[in-house]
Amino acid sequence: MSFNETRKKHILLISGDPLTSAEVKMELVHHFDVSISATVESALSALEMYDTSAVVVCIRVSHEEAFSVFTGSLESIKEKSIPIIFLAEKGCDVDEKAAFELGAVDYSNRRHGTPQALVTRINHRILAGEHARWVESGLENAPTLIHPPEAILENKTILIVDDLNTNREIVEAMLSNITGLVMHFASNGKEAVDEFAKDPGLYTLILMDVQMPVMDGLEATRKIRSLGCFHSREIPIIAMTAGVSPEEIGLCMDAGMNGYVEKPMAYDELLTVAANHCM
Repeated sequence: MSFNETRKKHILLISGDPLTSAEVKMELVHHFDVSISATVESALSALEMYDTSAVVVCIRVSHEEAFSVFTGSLESIKEKSIPIIFLAEKGCDVDEKAAFELGAVDYSNRRHGTPQALVTRINHRILAGEHARWVESGLENAPTLIHPPEAILENKTILIVDDLNTNREIVEAMLSNITGLVMHFASNGKEAVDEFAKDPGLYTLILMDVQMPVMDGLEATRKIRSLGCFHSREIPIIAMTAGVSPEEIGLCMDAGMNGYVEKPMAYDELLTVAANHCM
């Protein structure tokens, strides 16, 4: 390692399924130093050998092995105050409850094809743990705590506007795991304007399709901006569009939109853009 090279943070990946272990490691290896443990002995050895920054527990439908390895090494993990992240192939209320009772700070479904979202989530949990330890120690100059996108969107109410029911359902599914997030829907621009006008202060964000019947997203945005109240002027309106040429994005900005996400939408991009405009 050269003098100027930054050492990667170490992640201990616990899984009873070799295929899942290999897949998740491939998603993380460019960002972290990753070791895999499928036995209690190897997990304890890794915890002794490395300065581990986070433990990621991968669980599938048959999850007994991963839970067994995790609980067998839990005392050592807690002694070192290492953040615990559960990554489920398919979420289960019983598993989620057990994970948090055992000290997990994060439990989420694995979203294939969005590795950056997982990397971001792990980095935020590591930073939060470091921040907490600095605060508890009473030392000054604690690292800045950056809230994960999900936390920024918690307990917010947003308006999702798209003429296709399938597209509305996709956005709803993408955001469904965010605690307290309330989603209202409209199927065209006119419905969106009418819905917003009922209670402008209710909404934190509008996700607006551009091409729609009755009234398109550009006209709907202009009408919302012209309602004459503070919230109509200030609410972030994000275009959801397949047309991302400079000319098309320019039309969105000229209508009063604040940003855009490209269709088909990636989970991590949607989450990041939405959170950035809700801060």
